[in-house]
Amino acid sequence: MRFTMKILFVHNFYQLAGGEDQVFWAEQALMKENGHDVYAYTVNNDTIQSLSSKFKAAFNLNYSKSSKKLFATHLAKVNPDIVHCHNFFPLLTPSIFDACKEKNIPSVLTLHNYRLICPSACLMHNDKPWEISIKYSPYCTIPFKVYKNSFLGTASLARMISYHKRRKTWSKSIERIITLTQFSKRKFIEAGFSEVNMVVKPNFIQDPDQRDLKRKPYALFIGRLSREKGINFLLDSWKNIDYSLKIIGDGPEKHKISSNLKNIEYLGSLPNDQVKKILGEAQMLIFPSQWYEGFPMVLVEALACGTPVIVSNIGSMQEIIEHGKNGLHYELGDQEDFCNKVNQLIQNKKYCSTLGEAGRQKYLNNYTPELNYHHMVSIYQEAISLKN
Repeated sequence: MRFTMKILFVHNFYQLAGGEDQVFWAEQALMKENGHDVYAYTVNNDTIQSLSSKFKAAFNLNYSKSSKKLFATHLAKVNPDIVHCHNFFPLLTPSIFDACKEKNIPSVLTLHNYRLICPSACLMHNDKPWEISIKYSPYCTIPFKVYKNSFLGTASLARMISYHKRRKTWSKSIERIITLTQFSKRKFIEAGFSEVNMVVKPNFIQDPDQRDLKRKPYALFIGRLSREKGINFLLDSWKNIDYSLKIIGDGPEKHKISSNLKNIEYLGSLPNDQVKKILGEAQMLIFPSQWYEGFPMVLVEALACGTPVIVSNIGSMQEIIEHGKNGLHYELGDQEDFCNKVNQLIQNKKYCSTLGEAGRQKYLNNYTPELNYHHMVSIYQEAISLKN
């Protein structure tokens, strides 16, 4: 017998839209399509504009009683079977999980980044992986101003991380914590999270069904034009590669892409349907990220399109893209190794096709909406059973 659930999705939007927002909307749509009652409770960082509002957010970062009170009122109104939070930072705060606990409503939290173990949120510093928060203490990050180049911001986050680690919030107040890869699960456990309530569930995408598209001779980069995404490494390395590279995206390093760069075409930001077509026609996708990543959706989009991917050999990328199976890895920061891997795919279209076909199969076996739906329902039912 099928159990129809009443699900409350919770999200704190950042000022700039990101992948977390896409997953928040996609999971709601998936549950609605399958007959469940879906509700949403959201706040937005656009309200943090004045100096006083910034100080208030920093002061309440550990635990906002006002957020808890407002959320508790909404819980009483909706009375959901389960609450699923994608982001509570910085306005909602972990106080919302106590509101759930007090009303005996099970909660689930998806971890999209590493904010709960490092103020940087990405375990990266100076363009390299950086685990000082895990090995020592989040307070050790304060001199480096890893959050928005701010001592105060970094200190506030270090304080929040330490407070909830001491309080055991993540194991005592939340029934299920979702990590997106086995790699990220290991990092959270290394940082002191309990394995007992953690489960791995990847994100999903709808099937783009781009198999009829014909490949064209170019490589492709899709993403934010920022240092952590490796755009500077890519531009420097491509000087040594005689092949067309198309770049889609926007960001703070956009000015580095000039019109006179050899073999590089900058397309800016494009509508999603155009991006999918360009991705489906590309010979390869280049993903040179220099941080561990959470779960880059563009990698799954490439797999679904049958487009092989070249990634740096760290973090979640090396788990989603398997070297020699559906893409290639290169040594992080090694231009020679990177260029060799790119040239390997340029020179061997048959190998590209083989990697792409294997990638398509990995998508069908792991990242479809149907598979994700059943996984989500299983997680929700486990969380509900713990309360009952």
